[in-house]
Amino acid sequence: MVTRWIVSLILMGTTLSSSGFQEDKFCLDNQLTQVYSALASNVAIGITIESSGNTIFPANGKPMTLKRGQRWCRDIQPEERLVIHESRFFNRLVKKWHFRKAFPTSLLKGIRIEFGKSGRVSELYGINLVQDFDATDPLPQPNQWMAELYQSYDAPLNQICIPGTHDSGSYDITPFSDEDPYMWESLKQLFDYYSGSYLLTPFKELVRWWAVTQGLNTYQQFAAGVRYLDIRPRKINGQLVTVHGLAGASIDNIILDIKQFLNENPEEIIIFHIHEAFGMMQADIDELFQALHASFGSSIAPPKMSPSNTIQQFQNSGYQIIVISTLHSAVFSGWPTDATLSNRWHNKNRPYPLLDSIANNLEHRNNNQLHITQMTMTESPDDLKQGAVPGQPSNLRSFVRTLRYPSGFLRYAANAARSHNNRVNIVTVDFPEDDYIYSACMRENRMDQQLTQ
Repeated sequence: MVTRWIVSLILMGTTLSSSGFQEDKFCLDNQLTQVYSALASNVAIGITIESSGNTIFPANGKPMTLKRGQRWCRDIQPEERLVIHESRFFNRLVKKWHFRKAFPTSLLKGIRIEFGKSGRVSELYGINLVQDFDATDPLPQPNQWMAELYQSYDAPLNQICIPGTHDSGSYDITPFSDEDPYMWESLKQLFDYYSGSYLLTPFKELVRWWAVTQGLNTYQQFAAGVRYLDIRPRKINGQLVTVHGLAGASIDNIILDIKQFLNENPEEIIIFHIHEAFGMMQADIDELFQALHASFGSSIAPPKMSPSNTIQQFQNSGYQIIVISTLHSAVFSGWPTDATLSNRWHNKNRPYPLLDSIANNLEHRNNNQLHITQMTMTESPDDLKQGAVPGQPSNLRSFVRTLRYPSGFLRYAANAARSHNNRVNIVTVDFPEDDYIYSACMRENRMDQQLTQ
């Protein structure tokens, strides 16, 4: 490992930060020799660099072929744009190139672009953003990262990277779970229709395949570094539960997990975001707030605190849990959603449309609020239909994995935010147990510490 980095330093003149990434360069890595579909189609990769709409590299204006097995790096310069071109089959004989993708090079800091396997069998190859980092760089323990990172250094809550989960109680969904009475009718009809495509799979089983967004219970999520919960409550058969198409974990069980975790890790801070509480009567809302108040009482951050307060200010005041909601209850006042949180649903079913939407949203975020980056793809009706085809994603977990190297996407999004003097804040993902969101978030927090010290 050390030898490889020394060689890279000598050959490329690269400066490495203490986080291990290449500070002032971006690199391209053609690994198509390992991708049979690309070899069979005789795929070639060409690159140009543009500035102010003009091609400045190569000098002749024609794409430079990035040979298979070749790694190529270039200094990052403001206003430059990397343009990736592709040629297939006999087009290479007449040097006919087609545009494939473009990136502002300033957003590629700490990223290596790998031309390799795609996350989908329907694509010949993938253009994968891989985060370059030093794997030996120590990270804080995920069960107490707030206590470790912010012991001698402080930062506002809305300016740090916080791992979160999407539909945080869906881990408890089973084929026998009650249906959400407020499931979108169009979605219900869609699942009902497509259940026939999955060899007569029962309706609830099909919904479960696409509704479960993590395999960890709430306590395990916290132990993995998660500090934000996406809570969508319902009152079903007399019990307060979370839902995502079907009923998931009960509110009581989630509260028990929070209480256990905070008792063991008193300097950590949990964000409990209640939204889409369809059908909840005022008595149900009061019951939910009473359950929270009975367990956490004075540990609940009052409205006088704000997203701009620092980690140490929350810790020194004994505030361990932040309740954010559009709901109102006489039991206690949480933080109002409109004033304290921005949360855009990108509704994209492919990686790069999702990334472009995320980057644009971060560049214009409100720095007075908490900001959620939903790094989650949303399946389309066609995705559900194609799930019955061998090799295509047949459930949410396999669909999520079509985004290879998501840590590279987070680094790109963080670079986009920093380019406008903003920061990535809460990042929600599906299946945090796949172990990228925590380490990627901590690297962003480490970088921000280095930039401000």
